[in-house]
Amino acid sequence: MFTPKFIKNICFKYYQLRAIGRSGKSTRVFAQQGNLDGSCCIYSLMMFLIFYKLLDWQDLTDSERATQNPFVESIQEEFLSSLKGYCKGGHNLGEISERLNRCYGCNLSDYYHVTPNCLSSLSRRELHRKIKAKLDKRMPVMLAYRKEKGSGHAVLAIGYCKLEKDKLRLFCLDPSKELRYAQIWNLLIDLDFLTLDDWTFTDHTCYSDETIIVDEILLIKDSIEPSLPFNPATTKIPF
Repeated sequence: MFTPKFIKNICFKYYQLRAIGRSGKSTRVFAQQGNLDGSCCIYSLMMFLIFYKLLDWQDLTDSERATQNPFVESIQEEFLSSLKGYCKGGHNLGEISERLNRCYGCNLSDYYHVTPNCLSSLSRRELHRKIKAKLDKRMPVMLAYRKEKGSGHAVLAIGYCKLEKDKLRLFCLDPSKELRYAQIWNLLIDLDFLTLDDWTFTDHTCYSDETIIVDEILLIKDSIEPSLPFNPATTKIPF
C-alpha cells in the first residue's frame, strides 16, 4: 500500500479545490488554460503563488486590487497585463524565476535544471531529490518536462507517493486539463527516481501515456534572501 503525501495548503469548499490565499481566506486555486488566456507556464505559476499565500484568485483578474499591494501590481504588470508574458512558444522556468524575483524585490525563487554541457546543471537524480525534499516539507513544486516528440509543458506538483522499483509518483495540477468535481489532481507523473541516465526519456505521464523527461523545477525559497534593490518605505513584502 502506498500512502500519498500532499502539500499543507489545500482545502475544499463546495467540492472545489481551494487554498488559503494572500488575504488569509480560502480562494479558488485551479486555473485552466482559457480562464485567463496564455501559456501553461503562467497558469502553473499563478497556482504556485496562490498555494504559497502570495496571491488570491481575485488578484489575477481585478486591476483595482493591484494598486493596494506592490507585489500584486508587479505580477499583473509583468505576467498578466495586455498578455505580456504569454508566449505561445513557452518559457523556461529560469526566465520565470528571474521575472518573479524582480516582481518580489528580492530572491524569492530557486531554479534548477538538467541541461547537457551546462556547468550550472544538476544531475537528474539530484533534481528528483530536490522535488521530493520540497514535497516532504509539504510545499508545492513547479516543474517542466519535455516530451519525447519534442514539445514541453509546465505543471504543478502538489503531492507524491513512492512506488515499487524506485519510482516516485507525482500528483500534479495540469492547467491544460479540466479539474473535475471534487478532484485534487488531474495528472500523474512517474519519475524513475534512481535513474543514472540524465538524458533518456524514462519518466512517464500516466493519464496521457506519454514518455517524458522532467528537466526543470522552480522552488520558493525556505527563507527569503534580499538581493535586488528594495525600498521598505515604499514596498511591502506581502506576508
